Amino acid sequence: MAAFIQRLFQKRFTSATSQDNRSGTRPEANNPPGKEPPGVDQDTIDRQRTLLSQPDCSQQTLAELAIEGLAADVRLEAARGLTDTEYLQQVQKLARGKDKGVYQQVRQALQELRRQQEKTRATNEAVAAIVRQAEELAATRDTNLYEARVQKLEQRWQSLEHAADNETRSEVLSALHNCRLRVREMEQERQARAEHQAKQVQRQQTLTLLQDTLEAFEAEPPAVNALPSLDALQRTQENRWLEATRETDVARQEQKDYEQRMVALRGVISALGRLSHHQDELDQLTKAESPEPARARQLLAQLDWPGAVALPEALQVLARTASVRTPQPTSQADPEAQRQQLEQLDKAVADLEEALEARQLKESRQLLKRAQSLQRQLPEREGTRYRARLQRLGGQVRELGDWQGFATTPKQTALCEQMEYLAEQPMEPEAKAERIQELQQEWRDLGGSSDRDLWQRFRAASDRAFEPCRAYFEARSDLKKVHLQKRRSICDELERYLEATDWSEVDWKAAEQIEKTARQEWREAWPVEFRDNRTIQKAFDRLMNTLSGHLDEERSRNEDRKQAIVDQARELVDHTPLTEAMDKAKELQQQWQAIGITRHREDRKLWKAFRAACDAIFARREEQRQQKAQASTEADAAAESDLAKARHWLDTAGAEQADAGEILEALKVASETPVSGNLKQSLRATRKQVQERLDQLGRQAQMRQWQQWIHQRQAGELTPTQLPAHWPDLSDETDLHDPRELVVLAEIHGGHASPEEDQSLRMALQVRRLKQGFEQAQGDQAINLEALAARWCVALDRESLTPELSDRLQRAMELT
Repeated sequence: MAAFIQRLFQKRFTSATSQDNRSGTRPEANNPPGKEPPGVDQDTIDRQRTLLSQPDCSQQTLAELAIEGLAADVRLEAARGLTDTEYLQQVQKLARGKDKGVYQQVRQALQELRRQQEKTRATNEAVAAIVRQAEELAATRDTNLYEARVQKLEQRWQSLEHAADNETRSEVLSALHNCRLRVREMEQERQARAEHQAKQVQRQQTLTLLQDTLEAFEAEPPAVNALPSLDALQRTQENRWLEATRETDVARQEQKDYEQRMVALRGVISALGRLSHHQDELDQLTKAESPEPARARQLLAQLDWPGAVALPEALQVLARTASVRTPQPTSQADPEAQRQQLEQLDKAVADLEEALEARQLKESRQLLKRAQSLQRQLPEREGTRYRARLQRLGGQVRELGDWQGFATTPKQTALCEQMEYLAEQPMEPEAKAERIQELQQEWRDLGGSSDRDLWQRFRAASDRAFEPCRAYFEARSDLKKVHLQKRRSICDELERYLEATDWSEVDWKAAEQIEKTARQEWREAWPVEFRDNRTIQKAFDRLMNTLSGHLDEERSRNEDRKQAIVDQARELVDHTPLTEAMDKAKELQQQWQAIGITRHREDRKLWKAFRAACDAIFARREEQRQQKAQASTEADAAAESDLAKARHWLDTAGAEQADAGEILEALKVASETPVSGNLKQSLRATRKQVQERLDQLGRQAQMRQWQQWIHQRQAGELTPTQLPAHWPDLSDETDLHDPRELVVLAEIHGGHASPEEDQSLRMALQVRRLKQGFEQAQGDQAINLEALAARWCVALDRESLTPELSDRLQRAMELT
């Protein structure tokens, strides 16, 4: 296309270049579209417009049209189509001071390109900063406000993601994914710690509540009508313990304490149930005038009252009736054991007296119970010695309880009112049950109450408050069954999948997703009954271990493949040639993406190593670019010097023709060095100008020689030996015999005016030339003028050559 443009414009601009350079302006630069100056070839303008309208018109063609277009609208339209910076700069330089419209158009286009480039550069810098910050954030150990920093980085990335390439998107998304995983892990750790602490508190509260309840039974036996509340207490504490031990490591001693206390509580509940069942029979036996000891002993055996719980008054009466000591006294045959029991009893009595002096009611009741228990285990003779003392101390304990009861009665009344109010309030069942437990704990902290009516009021309010919670916990129990069934289904599906899978042709990503989904659904199927879940949990763990084993083997194989890629990438760091190393690195990146599942942490380590190797490879390219840029800078400096010399030669009016050869050679050598694109164009253009100037000087010298020979021929001072050898043959190419006709024809070729008296001859010659197709390109005009000069000097009769015609012919030989 460029060669075609050059041929198209050759006729028009070869002749006009030198004149335009001298004048510094274009005659048609300011003509409006459609109003071209006279003498312009309209066919050429039409061809230029047709060429401009072609969709595949190249940037080089548009640049040439913007400078060399014959019409102003052609040049302006071509300038509007330019988008390449190099061509825009070239056109701007050439159009300065010659075509204002084109100059303003390309100037605005360059300014817009620079704005876009600056905007792109700023965007790229912002994207690069985000890449760096994301990678640093993913690897940092500073977790202060980590989640907020990640969210801020994600917001910035959303505004810049459209400007990033696929590789950068992959890097940022990978780093942000790691950050989000880390945020999730931190949140899970916080939740796990909080959950662990909450469960620990719940377990401790359960153990404390059970212990306080059992200790209260040691001092005061439970009533039969307390059986429903004790049964509810047992179930709530069992559920509470199961919830507090789910997926949590529990100390062996802590679990043992719970089991012992719960067994003891169940024993009390069972004993109360038996007592309630035999209540009528017990009442008949104790009210009989002469109860049968044998029947009393039989009934005591059936009731099987726990030894650690204080005997109710009815059972004490029954025991006296049966003449049975509970527990049996220590055998008299073991004096050492009796001595130890006496020491323990003396110590318990001394501790009891100290507790009474310190007015510690709870400790006093416990010590009194222990002392009474030890006293009952002694033989009758030994135990009698302590009976009066223990009765006195027991009275002091009851008196202390009465005094404290007097002080705690208003508080216990307030607890009753709070419990009654709580019973009427609509609340979440778990929150309500927790509040009930808190109020019950406060009641126990007050040491209980000797006022039976007040205790019955508090217990009745507790039962009413807990009634809505009972339905909730029953529904929760049903939900546990549903979750248990769902977990069974998960195990069945896993087992079927493992049996049906061919692990040599499995979809590993699907298998990995199945593993994640199974674990997620298993966690969602909660709560469940702890005991019923044990067997299913073992089956699930076994199936997941099998599935994880296959996945781990595949992950290990894929990690080995990635490690091999990392090793290959490291070998490419020093590989030459660099282009081959970069191509191979890109292939390795594609291979990396094709590899399947891996462990996240291992994959991250391998990716960092692989990325470091690739960065080192492409850093070499950047180093080469810098070296080329440095070489280009140095070459530009040398070329600028050569350009300055050439421009000085061009601007010098009397420049020596001999210097042109050295300048042309220097410009040629400079253009072959690694100069920048714009400077290379300037070198070519300047070299072309120097060559044109040199050619022009040569033609001028040649014309001056012809003028001298023409004058010498007319004056009769020319000899044939002075003329070029080819001129005789050249003079035969024209058959002109009339010197005047020859001079007018030379004026036509040279573009010079003829005198008025020769205008008719000039017109006739022009018509004849048109008929003969004699019009030729500017490149042929010099040959035609030379032929006319040769005809003048060789063939025409010297007598017909007048000085006036000689002067006119010499002027015709001047370059226009």
